[in-house]
Amino acid sequence: MSAPSTSGSTRRGMGILALGVAIICLQDPIIKAVMAEYAVTEAIVVRSLAALPIFAALLWIARDVRGVWRGRPWILVLRGVIFMVSYTCYFLAFPEMPLANVVALYFTAPLWVVALSPLVLGERQAPSRWLAVAIGFAGAVVIAQPVGGGLGWAALLPFAAGAFYAMGQLVARRVGDAASATVMSFHQNTVYLIGASALALIASPWTAAGGEGALGFLLRTWQWPAPEALLLMALTGPIAVGGTILLTKAYREAPPGAVTTIEYTALLWAALWGYLFFAEVPDLATVVGAVLIVGGGAYAMTRAAAGRSPA
Repeated sequence: MSAPSTSGSTRRGMGILALGVAIICLQDPIIKAVMAEYAVTEAIVVRSLAALPIFAALLWIARDVRGVWRGRPWILVLRGVIFMVSYTCYFLAFPEMPLANVVALYFTAPLWVVALSPLVLGERQAPSRWLAVAIGFAGAVVIAQPVGGGLGWAALLPFAAGAFYAMGQLVARRVGDAASATVMSFHQNTVYLIGASALALIASPWTAAGGEGALGFLLRTWQWPAPEALLLMALTGPIAVGGTILLTKAYREAPPGAVTTIEYTALLWAALWGYLFFAEVPDLATVVGAVLIVGGGAYAMTRAAAGRSPA
């Protein structure tokens, strides 16, 4: 009787994750569009402020306000900090490379799920899965092209973002049913708001009006946004609410190894948005590297899920 239930849960998790990825990917072209004039911390704060009343309303409707302080909220705060580091690294990569490159390197995250799950969840991985992880990481090297004038040090930003994202999702799985998806997302958004504000305050002695690349995006002086820019940045708030809740719920519905491959659909969205809005066309190294990442990750995730099913 348990097998059908597990299969149904996995299918639900895959569907929820696909929808969540499609929604949350809408943030990328918006953030990339405003990065030339506004600081990444300012964009995150505006996004978090716009999302805060939505999360509060959802908690009130679900009568789960007390759930924010129930159980072990410090674990949820830790998860929020992990995601804060992940998304900051992710957004900082936007000025350094095309959107497809950022997302392809970021989506080593499923490989990191396999690599880190023995430590976080106590899962045992077969040698074939470790080989698949190695192939996927080799794809990241192909995209980064560390020798011969490739992406350089900036490639570490989305690569590190993927590692931190995987850790945050595994922590969500470890928490289990102790907190609802809305409560977990509320904590995450609150950490974003406080963390980005604190980071901007710490970095204030080094801020400047100009500046290019990732460092300029981080240290740019805050300014009152133009109405169009403010609307765009605020729009990422409800986008983040919907996407974050769906992603969190997906990882609560099914084992990470069974559903994480669905996140690779973000590569298609990245290529589409990059082409439509920024005239970016992925080069051969990006395509080859992405194929290796997807192939290695898909094999590792599928084998991991198959290995747990008999249990």
